[in-house]
Amino acid sequence: MYAFVQQTEAKRQAELAIANEAKATQQKTIAERERDNATKAQKAAEDARQAAVEAQKAEEFQKKEAEKRRAQAEVAEAEAKKQRAKAEENAIAARKAEGEAKTNEETAIKNAKIAERERYLATASRMAIKSKELSNDPMQEALVAQQAYLFNKKFDGYPYNSDIYSGLYYALKNNDDPLTKSLEAHKNGAARTLATQVKGNHIYSGGSDGQIIRWNYLNNQWNAEVIMDEAKRNEPYLVFSIDTSPDGQLLAAGGLFPVNRDANYLELYDLNNINAAPKKITGFVSDIGNVHFTPDGKGLYARDNSGFSIRYSDLVTAKEVINSKEKIMSLTLNDNGTMLAGAGANGNLYVWDIAKNYAVTTLKISRGLTAVKFAPDGRQLIAGDLDGLLYLVNNGILIRKLAGHSSYIEDIEFNHAGTFMASASKDHTVRLWNFRELNQQPILLTDHDWAWTVAFTPDDSQLMVGINTVRQTATGVDQTIHAYPTNLEVMKDILCTKVDRNMTAEEWENFVAKDLDYEKTCENYPGVQLKNQGTKKAGK
Repeated sequence: MYAFVQQTEAKRQAELAIANEAKATQQKTIAERERDNATKAQKAAEDARQAAVEAQKAEEFQKKEAEKRRAQAEVAEAEAKKQRAKAEENAIAARKAEGEAKTNEETAIKNAKIAERERYLATASRMAIKSKELSNDPMQEALVAQQAYLFNKKFDGYPYNSDIYSGLYYALKNNDDPLTKSLEAHKNGAARTLATQVKGNHIYSGGSDGQIIRWNYLNNQWNAEVIMDEAKRNEPYLVFSIDTSPDGQLLAAGGLFPVNRDANYLELYDLNNINAAPKKITGFVSDIGNVHFTPDGKGLYARDNSGFSIRYSDLVTAKEVINSKEKIMSLTLNDNGTMLAGAGANGNLYVWDIAKNYAVTTLKISRGLTAVKFAPDGRQLIAGDLDGLLYLVNNGILIRKLAGHSSYIEDIEFNHAGTFMASASKDHTVRLWNFRELNQQPILLTDHDWAWTVAFTPDDSQLMVGINTVRQTATGVDQTIHAYPTNLEVMKDILCTKVDRNMTAEEWENFVAKDLDYEKTCENYPGVQLKNQGTKKAGK
């Protein structure tokens, strides 16, 4: 029984062993399969790890490449910025260079124009001076003087250039133009005093020959009408100063009664009845000078007693209103009649306030004054001295000095427009100053001996100069009143009426220049063509 049990148990154990072996085999198969799976998984993991490593390497490579590209981009950007900055710098430099080139071109053009202008102006002055040497050929003289004027005007030269003026003046005079014709009538010392009357369009002159003359403009010339002379007066009288009343009705003449210097008198003429005898206003002593009507025409001031007395006359009697310790060489009254000014022989300039009982202010400006004149504005004064200097004084302050004359100033006068001032000197010159541009050189008038007096014609177109001379001319001693035209535009218009042609090619080359383009001096006549001037046509 036990054996059966043992056999049965052994059989069961065998069956169990077989079952376990089968199970073991199954487990082994499963294990092997799992090992294979694990191997595969391991391999997959290894592959994955390797892929991850490769991916990481690729990522790091890409990162490095990206960093490299970023660095390259930064370098490229920096270079681009550098190149852009350089380009901008070059653009700025180019614009600057272009601007400089343009500026240099403009400067070159400007300098060329300046050089051209200076050459033409120098040529104009040279021609004007040269024209005065051509007096033996009046037509040639006129053409050269006229062309000099045209160059000066075209190239914006100073309109009142003295050389240009002189060229025109002498050309007109040499062609006998009435504007330059002297006024002949006085003798024995010539005209000592001149006055103009705008309302009547007259010039009046008085002289040491005793004559008083009214000059009337008719037929392009001034014609003498004798108001008084020694024959009419029946006694000697030297006329040193005249003035006309503002309404043009009266003329006052002061001077010297040589028979009795201490019983001197002033003459008053009715200009509406010049044949009537003048009224005598007595009470004057010694020489009478600088007669000035008051603005209302009801009185006048005059200097007498050898310059130590200033008198006022109501046109009936005369009384002393100022007694000066210093000799007054010249006296002037401002246009509104409120102030008198006197030039002292010791160099003091006196200004008297008429409304304040002739209260005086004094300014020492020279070693010896000889002439004085109020400017048209009534505030400024011009004084001249024995050395030829002119002094501009404004409200009691010396503003400036004007040099040029070399001797005693005899007279100072303004034109009616107040734009020009004439100064007459014993240095044998009269200077015509542009009062608005005193820095410019004045026009110099020289073809006379020393001048007593100057006056502008009523229309300011001429300056008249009374001279003192013993100069001999072809007709005798020159005792005339010299006439100087003052309007250069009028002067140049006249010259082309004195000629019948323009310059020849030879004249142009001789008096202008070979390399300057030919042009017509007078438009109403044909021109010529120069050999080296192909662009100009004859007659153009």
